[in-house]
Amino acid sequence: MFDRQKRAVLRALQRPPEIDEIDVYGDDYPPTNRLAYEQLSDLLVGTVARGEGNSCLLIGASGSGKTQMVEQAIAALPGSPIIVRLSGYAQQNDRLAIREIAWQLAKQTGQSFLPAGEEDEDDEEHPDAIPLAANAPKDADDNPFIDPPPAANSGISLSVTLPLPAHLLALISMIPTLPRPTIIVLDGFDLFAAHARQALLYCLLDTAQACRAGPATAAAGMRSASGMAVIGVTARVDTINLLEKRVKSRFSGRMIRTACPAKVGHWVALTRAVLAAPLESDDGQVEKFLGDEAALDALRETYALTRDYQMLRRILTSLTMALSLSSPYPTAAKLEAAVTRQRCPSRFPPLHTLTYPEICLVIAAVHAQTSGHDVFTFEMLHEAFKNQVRTSQSAPVHVEGGGIGMVRCSREVLFAAFERLADLRIFLPAATAGGTVGREFALYRSAVDRFAVKKAVETIGQLNLKKWFTKAQ
Repeated sequence: MFDRQKRAVLRALQRPPEIDEIDVYGDDYPPTNRLAYEQLSDLLVGTVARGEGNSCLLIGASGSGKTQMVEQAIAALPGSPIIVRLSGYAQQNDRLAIREIAWQLAKQTGQSFLPAGEEDEDDEEHPDAIPLAANAPKDADDNPFIDPPPAANSGISLSVTLPLPAHLLALISMIPTLPRPTIIVLDGFDLFAAHARQALLYCLLDTAQACRAGPATAAAGMRSASGMAVIGVTARVDTINLLEKRVKSRFSGRMIRTACPAKVGHWVALTRAVLAAPLESDDGQVEKFLGDEAALDALRETYALTRDYQMLRRILTSLTMALSLSSPYPTAAKLEAAVTRQRCPSRFPPLHTLTYPEICLVIAAVHAQTSGHDVFTFEMLHEAFKNQVRTSQSAPVHVEGGGIGMVRCSREVLFAAFERLADLRIFLPAATAGGTVGREFALYRSAVDRFAVKKAVETIGQLNLKKWFTKAQ
């Protein structure tokens, strides 16, 4: 039963549930993604139900729900339109794109899109235009990564000759004549705009523009028997400026925008909906988890860095995989551990693991920055350390009636610690050292910030170091 609950959470992460934006933001906040979904649905319904030719751009930041919105709008359409999905990351030129279009159309319709008299000629002139069935290896039955061919009685034959780039316009112009409407989704639309002459975009948008709506179109014997929609998905807001003039004139100009969550409360509501997916009751553990201030701080900190849902999904996936029979409920500590795993590793070891001379030099560098010296030398840090040792011994910290001052370190020990900090890239060279300049006079700067040093000093817990660091506040 526990494994079923985990699988239910993971499925919910792959297809997150709908969150009522009115409940999260209130009545005064416009539900951006809900309006975008309604606009996209109306456009696709016009293509499927009335045979319209439409085109639009779906623009939004990464993780704002563009792909999920397209899939939901397609799933809610009446009937079963032909769906062609292209990606600018995979189809890097028009030749690869047209081959992918031919493959997907052949798979969904079961017919070739080349004239019968030209197939043999094309095969002789271009050996790479081979039947799709010949691409399968002989040991396809033993390869788990290859889908088995359809059954013989399915009526779909995959032995279809792939068209050549010269047939680009002819193939796309046939799409409106298909018995079902066609929806073409271009993921990474801005990458398709980088193709030579933008021939693919021109043909697609020109064909969609030429479609005429109305149920009487097919009955009249005209070529446009079905609707066609071209949906571009991109994260670049200036994509429309990348189109050539002739391509832009074929584009409808519809640009639908999506938005990332505008409040961290949206993430909290999404986390609550996802973790509540298990079949059994959680006895209020999810609400207890989301009521923990430490868990909310982890979500707020991550939300302040990025609003991408993919990051939240990776964090919650790691949190879900960390659950076990002995600890079946999420906790703030597990969430913080999952957040830490998603962040880049530190460029240097934790500061609280440094030795006493090394942490003293780091604190001295903080004092130098407070004094306005972002660039320092070893001699400057050595002088600051000696002054602090002299001050602490004249007025030591008293613990249980005894005085405790800072421990002295020789110049050689401090210089060895300084070189190790330079090797750890905690101190970085600020200028190229000349051949006549000793290393103790070379210019360096600190790569750690004040907050990290403060946290390390608090972790170490030495009163003298805390007192010295406090002076730099």
